[in-house]
Amino acid sequence: MTTGIQIRCISSKLRSLTVISLLLLVAYFFALMADPGYIMGAVSEIPIDQAMQTNTTSGNSLDVKIEPFSETTVNTKPPSVRFDISFFKPNTSSLQQHVDFDLLILKDNKTVFKATNQTGQPTVPLHATDGYMPIPVLNHKFIEKGKYLIKIPVYGILFNPIRPETAEFSIIIT
Repeated sequence: MTTGIQIRCISSKLRSLTVISLLLLVAYFFALMADPGYIMGAVSEIPIDQAMQTNTTSGNSLDVKIEPFSETTVNTKPPSVRFDISFFKPNTSSLQQHVDFDLLILKDNKTVFKATNQTGQPTVPLHATDGYMPIPVLNHKFIEKGKYLIKIPVYGILFNPIRPETAEFSIIIT
């Protein structure tokens, strides 16, 4: 059997929980209005002024396509960046299989990111089995705006070592 005091106590606790819930909802609404991508984990605008670019390696062995993507989520402020790299047989739309390569990002002639450093084996090239590989840019955030140089050195094609050839791209972080 409940007493009047117990009912009043439960009623008081429910009112407190309702007030707290409403305050959290209002706080969420204002945070959402301030920065919808931060709360929702949505894809934000790419802070890179170009989209896809294609260049030929220095020895004309391959055409290389680079596509930058970025997204801002709750845990990635500033945006995290990924580059999708595709290797093509010269002057075709056919992907070149089995390409050994690396991806370097330079700012003011200083390397700020090297993809093979993220593998734990920095001297072993990456291998694009099907001629395509997404490269997440880990442990580096593009905080500093301006021009960056991306170098993609190619070390081997179809399991055969080649004299290194490089495709270069410039991007501007806005």
